[in-house]
Amino acid sequence: MILRPKIFEQFPEIIAAQSTRIGGVSPEPFGMNLSSHVGDEQANVDDNRRRFFAAIGVPNGTKAVYQNQVHSSNVNIVVGDEGVVKESDALITRETNVLLGVTIADCTPILLYEPKAKLIAAVHAGWRGTEQMIALAAVKKMIELGASPDNIFAFIGASASGAKYEVDLDVATLFEEKHLVDLHNGKFMLDVKAANLDQLLFAGIPANQIEVSPLCTISDERLHSYRRDGKRSGRMLAAILRRDRVG
Repeated sequence: MILRPKIFEQFPEIIAAQSTRIGGVSPEPFGMNLSSHVGDEQANVDDNRRRFFAAIGVPNGTKAVYQNQVHSSNVNIVVGDEGVVKESDALITRETNVLLGVTIADCTPILLYEPKAKLIAAVHAGWRGTEQMIALAAVKKMIELGASPDNIFAFIGASASGAKYEVDLDVATLFEEKHLVDLHNGKFMLDVKAANLDQLLFAGIPANQIEVSPLCTISDERLHSYRRDGKRSGRMLAAILRRDRVG
């Protein structure tokens, strides 16, 4: 099972996908775990990554770039094939055959493409990063690099839904009321996907160029969820790359 954004199907040069728990070699509960930092054997992670990349058609010779995700508004521009970028939550590049990846298990992945400026981006947005407007920061940086917001296409991936993501009052007060459902006793449900959608719309991306996955990591056991499984949870990967050759 692989989640493939429909919004990018019109661009044959783009490969974009989000993995799930299904299809990996790691022992349960990890399954298709694509993170090296959750207690899984590295050999399993490497094999899972190879399987995922082969399944989505990543060309041979592609360099995968990851980041040390710190729930921030930090954006890094990838030039060349740096490997792991330190301490950021958004990666942007106009390089071809460079895959940008974010790991998630409830946080919201956002993939972006601006075809005229030839820029792609991968964003990791937990509630902290969302509160710091990481999605807006990523679009702003793309604009600085020559992108036009009305020509950006976006995918907001599978993540914790507003029906399942419970937060305390101190977190709830950081967000707009329209993104919250009051459960009383200081408990709220927070819709992180909706908050990020509003950031993309505010940045100038047309609504018909944004796809939002309806899937919830907490309620769908085909997906990894830290909220549901705790330390037993693996991590999914949301990835995007622009090929230099099509076909």
